[in-house]
Amino acid sequence: MLFVVSFYAGGMSTERLLRTGEVASRLGVSRQHVVDLCKQGKLPHVMVGVHRRVPERAVTARLSPARDRRLDGHRQSLALHAAVVAKLISDPERVLAIARRNLQRDVASGTEHELPYAREWESLIAEGIPAVIEAMLDPSDHGVTLRSSTPFTGVLDAEEVRAIKRIYRKAWVRAGVS
Repeated sequence: MLFVVSFYAGGMSTERLLRTGEVASRLGVSRQHVVDLCKQGKLPHVMVGVHRRVPERAVTARLSPARDRRLDGHRQSLALHAAVVAKLISDPERVLAIARRNLQRDVASGTEHELPYAREWESLIAEGIPAVIEAMLDPSDHGVTLRSSTPFTGVLDAEEVRAIKRIYRKAWVRAGVS
């Protein structure tokens, strides 16, 4: 059992501390991304036992145009995956072969963080095309995280990817977020 003893001579802060799940929800990112930001020193936090708690002010400071761009990035990822869904419906063997090849590569060279998502994609592919489509179009935090570890890279050609990204870049410029 590990005991941590700390001493603080200053006054007790009354600032609200948020759990990583709450932070993820407010920022529109995955919980794991919040943990990674904390570990990298990019998001201030305190440890309460083995749990990270993030000051609410730090989260509020991140709610800015950058957050809007991040949300648009999630929408862009969703649009790219919607285009992959169209390819999956029209040529499932080709698309799934690309995904399986990418998954083999990812599992062989994957990090501890990426491996669970590669395994989840493998499981979804084994369940069948409806499960794959549902995961690719899932708007939840988990869907966003899962798409960030997509095995469908290479299904769309470079021009198709550029065309979708161009649409989002123009939207960011119009919104003054770029």
